[in-house]
Amino acid sequence: MKYFKNRKITVLFIFIVIMIGISFNSCDELIKNKNSENQKSELTNQAINKNKNEAKLLLMLSKDNQEVINLTKALQEVINKDSIIDLAKKIEQTHVEFAEDLQEVATDKLISIPNYAEAPLNKSTINLTEEDKFKALNKLKSIIDNQLFILNKLSETSNSKDFKTLIVKADSKINDSLNKTKNILNVLNTNS
Repeated sequence: MKYFKNRKITVLFIFIVIMIGISFNSCDELIKNKNSENQKSELTNQAINKNKNEAKLLLMLSKDNQEVINLTKALQEVINKDSIIDLAKKIEQTHVEFAEDLQEVATDKLISIPNYAEAPLNKSTINLTEEDKFKALNKLKSIIDNQLFILNKLSETSNSKDFKTLIVKADSKINDSLNKTKNILNVLNTNS
């Protein structure tokens, strides 16, 4: 009987030791699972925030681009020198092409941006007077500078191949537009 009683205590002791060992092991597993869930959640949140920032920058680029198109169309109506009108048309054409590129990348990335090609001209932009052309040109220059700044921000923010391609393609075109705008300002300033 004594042997049986000691055996019960031994089995109970071994059972308790095994249970304690399993509980420590399962707690470690639970902690590891919780940490991996937190890391996955953090990575997901970072990806979402990055995508939101890319979408915001793309939308800002698109809005500025439409404003450039509107201003160049309005300037073509006010300026009466053919060489300057040709420069304004080239700026407009460059930014129309850029709008198409923006729309293509946005569609590929499932980002919704307005299709400004179908948008009507802003009425306040259309009714430029002769005196307003210098203000409009300076505003145009400022908007194009802002586009270059946004492109730079997008370059820093994004690792996407599509965005990198867009940035490389657009950067030289927008710099060219900025130079053309400066040329127009110089020509008009020398003629005034």
